[in-house]
Amino acid sequence: MEQWRNLLQELHHLLEGELVKMRKLEAERGAENLTVKQAPPEPLLSSFPWSLSSETATKAAMPVSTGDVESSWILEKAALSLPHVAADEDDLDHNTIEEVTRSIRSVASQKAQGSVSDSVAPFHQSVGLSDTRTHFRVVRAAKTAYLQQRPWYVINPDQSRWASRWQALVACCLLWVALVTPVQVALLEPEMDWLFIAGMLVDVVFAIDLLLQFITAYPETTPQGVTWVVQAEKIREHYVKSWFSLDAISILPFDILALTFEASELRELAVLKVIRALRLVKLLRLMKTSRALQSMEVPLSIPYQQFALIRFVLVLGFICHGLACFWAMALTLVSPSSPRWIDLVSHAPGIVKPSPFRTYVAAFYFCSYTITSVGYGDISPQNDQERAFAIGILLFSGIAWAYIIGEVGAIVTDMTSEGQDFRRSMHHLNQMMKRQGLGFELQCRLRRYFLQNRHQSMMLERQALMSKMSPQLQAAFCIAVNRRWLQKVTFLRKFMFYIREQVMVGSYVAPYEACMAEIAKCLKPGAFAQQEIFDNVQVLYILSKGLVVLNSKLRSEGEVWGEDFVLEDTTLIRPVAGYAMTYIETLSLTRADFMGVIERRRFSCPQLGRMVRRYCVRIAVYRGILAEAEKRREQNEARNQCSESQADATYSPTLLPGPRAAARAAPISETPPDMPEESLDGPLQASTALPGEIEELQ
Repeated sequence: MEQWRNLLQELHHLLEGELVKMRKLEAERGAENLTVKQAPPEPLLSSFPWSLSSETATKAAMPVSTGDVESSWILEKAALSLPHVAADEDDLDHNTIEEVTRSIRSVASQKAQGSVSDSVAPFHQSVGLSDTRTHFRVVRAAKTAYLQQRPWYVINPDQSRWASRWQALVACCLLWVALVTPVQVALLEPEMDWLFIAGMLVDVVFAIDLLLQFITAYPETTPQGVTWVVQAEKIREHYVKSWFSLDAISILPFDILALTFEASELRELAVLKVIRALRLVKLLRLMKTSRALQSMEVPLSIPYQQFALIRFVLVLGFICHGLACFWAMALTLVSPSSPRWIDLVSHAPGIVKPSPFRTYVAAFYFCSYTITSVGYGDISPQNDQERAFAIGILLFSGIAWAYIIGEVGAIVTDMTSEGQDFRRSMHHLNQMMKRQGLGFELQCRLRRYFLQNRHQSMMLERQALMSKMSPQLQAAFCIAVNRRWLQKVTFLRKFMFYIREQVMVGSYVAPYEACMAEIAKCLKPGAFAQQEIFDNVQVLYILSKGLVVLNSKLRSEGEVWGEDFVLEDTTLIRPVAGYAMTYIETLSLTRADFMGVIERRRFSCPQLGRMVRRYCVRIAVYRGILAEAEKRREQNEARNQCSESQADATYSPTLLPGPRAAARAAPISETPPDMPEESLDGPLQASTALPGEIEELQ
């Protein structure tokens, strides 16, 4: 012991010396950076992933092993080989990133070349995490280069919060144009009223938006993916070739010219304001690509199928609105002396001259029964111009109605697809039972099982959705859904607590969460019918629905049994017999799947393997001792029985006469042997004397 104590003291002094040298190098490096940048330097060891924490200094005062000294030596070598990385992201250039990556690769390659001993293997297991952090630095450097290429006045709508708000304002203006402008053009005369002022404000918004488009970045699809073009020259060229002409025409002030000159020929040019409605195409594009829609979808749970039905109802109303304005516009192209369709409305009793509102209602009524293929009623075209308008409305409404009917039918079919699949399965089940001639009771049990098992498809659908998520989202989702069940397993509960501790200290826990996600994905859904008996070894069961009896004990939803499925020796596993009191649904995890996850994650997540191993050893020792004690108790009982049988055969009453042997060998009789028979023949006298006293009297 004295030799070991001296050796540990020497290693302790050696480690303290290395730490002192490292602090000196930090101070020298900090002084150099201070003279160059005139700013507080970041400590050397905190600028790369392998930094020594405060716990290392505390452990330095404790006895350490040779492997720890070698690990500290490798740590110091890696620290000295890495350049100083500033905390500011803008200071990261490509040369720094290349030096960091090259230093990491050189240290990692020492293990492969055999220059580093095996005792520092745990240190090299964190190289993957270091590479991940280096990748983060590379991404931040690329972002810095992107910001340097982008001029300060160029707006990126994917990152600017004000750009998203401006897009929402432009969308509201486009909605105003789509609803109000056709009514103004078709039914109203240009006047200085609140509609005119609102229209001018909308034109101002469109004029500002036209100028902003010259400095707004746009996405471009390249072989490397979608990138944002931030060069001002390319932005201007792209906008002039795409939307500039339409936006410029839409903001021309035809209403102001009509009011200023009061010329009827200029009033005819107001029809060009309908071109503003074409900006709805741009509205659809903005709704698909802007962050406004995404920010609305994230906090709200939108039922997309119901939302699609509501959207098609709104589209139908908008089409009827546009066609009604188009049909009312035909009145402006026909001479008032010619017969017109509005004459049928104006000749109604009590109506002298149809108002714009009454004209719009009549036009909307005409277009409604036209687009729904009901047929013509009391309103019909009265001249050639109106018939030409009616032909255009018929063609457009037929195509629009067919599209709406097809989309709505597809949505309704998709909404009821689960019910249709279930009814199809029940139909096949009934046909199969009829062909096989099954009994009435068995048919009822099968139908009851399938009716109750209908909800299990939700579990399969959930697993299908989970497979489309990213690895970290899968981990977060699995932990959130299965937390209450997995926490009832001893070693998994300890592992989840370990993950929370690592999150609190700021450690990298993505591999641990991915391990939990892989375990959760191995859970297989199962179901058992009522009054069904089941048992299995080396399988973990989780009851998700129903009531079950486990070894004569009633259990409900959330019960976990078979926790000892990790034991390799099946003789140490306690058998559990289950009886389904009702229809039950379970989640099961086999030992082969669980151990496969531990084997695949033995390098990235070795803590779980150690926890499971510790649990197996504890349970195996405890149950092994109990099994051995039970075995010895049975052996002692068997030995005692054998000795008793041998004693009975050896010590017989003929060889060793005695009172016990005579009593054992005497035949059993109704009369006690020590009582004289004549005492029973005579009558018994009522006396308080004992039997001996009676003999003396006689």
